Amino acid sequence: MKIFNVPPAEALWTLVKPLAEEIPIYKEVMDEDENSVPESYLLLRTDVGTGDSGSVYGDGHAYLRQTECDIVLVSKSKGANSNDIHNQNKAKVKALLNDSGVVYYGTNLGYDETLKSSQYAWSVRVIYG
Repeated sequence: MKIFNVPPAEALWTLVKPLAEEIPIYKEVMDEDENSVPESYLLLRTDVGTGDSGSVYGDGHAYLRQTECDIVLVSKSKGANSNDIHNQNKAKVKALLNDSGVVYYGTNLGYDETLKSSQYAWSVRVIYG
């Protein structure tokens, strides 16, 4: 279990910033125009799922808080089988999370016909104080 001394958005950024030169990273929303969307990118979303709650209490207040945050990998693809960049970047993110000591679980969000992309999300529990 890893405990951060910064707000959740900053903690999430700290986790993934080693990949910033390899994979574009966006906070909350990918804001590129339609012609500039990267082949593969990460989207960071904070306070999803259970929201923000106390984790370790003492003397009537929470010394530590926890929240669920998402790291979503979005990669252009053509259908049922995602392309190589998606699987390569998925492996990079998973290895980074395994080395970081955070609690997470992954979910294959599958192929989005509207966006013509494959998506995979990691829900990360951020404990901070």
